[in-house]
Amino acid sequence: MDFVYDYFLVPLMRNGWFNPVNSIVYGLILIAGIWAVFNLLKRTKVPVDYGLYISFIPFIAFAGVTRVLRDYIYFGISGTSEFFSTFGVYMSTMQKAGYDYVYASTGNNFLASVDSFVIAWFPTPGSYFITAGLALVSFFIALLVRRQTGFRCWKTMFLVGMLLFTINASLLPVNTMTPAIYIGAVTAGWTVLFFGLPKLIPKTRQFPERAGKLITGFLTPINSAVLSAHLFDATATFFAISMFTTIGGYGYMEQHFLSRWMMPYMGPGVMFLLKFIVVVPVLYYIDRYTDDKELSRFLKLVVFVLGAAPAARNFIRLMVGV
Repeated sequence: MDFVYDYFLVPLMRNGWFNPVNSIVYGLILIAGIWAVFNLLKRTKVPVDYGLYISFIPFIAFAGVTRVLRDYIYFGISGTSEFFSTFGVYMSTMQKAGYDYVYASTGNNFLASVDSFVIAWFPTPGSYFITAGLALVSFFIALLVRRQTGFRCWKTMFLVGMLLFTINASLLPVNTMTPAIYIGAVTAGWTVLFFGLPKLIPKTRQFPERAGKLITGFLTPINSAVLSAHLFDATATFFAISMFTTIGGYGYMEQHFLSRWMMPYMGPGVMFLLKFIVVVPVLYYIDRYTDDKELSRFLKLVVFVLGAAPAARNFIRLMVGV
């Protein structure tokens, strides 16, 4: 029981913290989830196309704003004396604080009751489980709508996701837009680079032909979108650690153990290096060794979500200042 408490419950109480043990377990759960969801898509004949990517964007945004909402409530009560005494006290305190905040903002008892449960359990891996569960419910709703009306599934999922995102986004107190300027500008630069190179290289005669074909062949629209999402995450982390502090005057810290270990030696810029070292080989491996195009697109969708979800959280959190 001490093992579970130390490696899984304590990280939850620290508002989501990673160590080698829980990272491996969450990775195995992710693999099982990938297999289950992909087979579900196959059985229901829902294509893995650009529409499916678009349908996930509001759920990623929902996860980002909900996690920041939790951060805001968490840091408002984490200084109380008995908050960390036991996991039960911790969770009940978080849920009550979440209920009080949502009810005070909306006056809706049902929304406050549901949202307070979501807020209490939303640190990783809760954020992924809850968001995936809501996306799955919306998927089954979309299947029913498709059967009755012929309306494409991704459109229904997009609308449900936008509703969830709008509700929790309206509860956030945005304090500054400065991070949006810095992070937005740099992320836009990365995105233009990834999507622009395949068009620019063929027009540049001085560029080595072999390297040009390799880069243009790799930077497909989907690969460029995945890389853009992960560089968005790296950019948000870089600016958070190097430039910004919370409204309480505290600095930001990296939660993942590998990058956290490397930062004292290489600084927050190591996030950009790690993204290229990890994401580029993963995409190359998927392209090279996955013959099933549907599976290839789905695996890339998972990689996209793993970059875009923490990026959205970090980006929004800086604007709230928690």
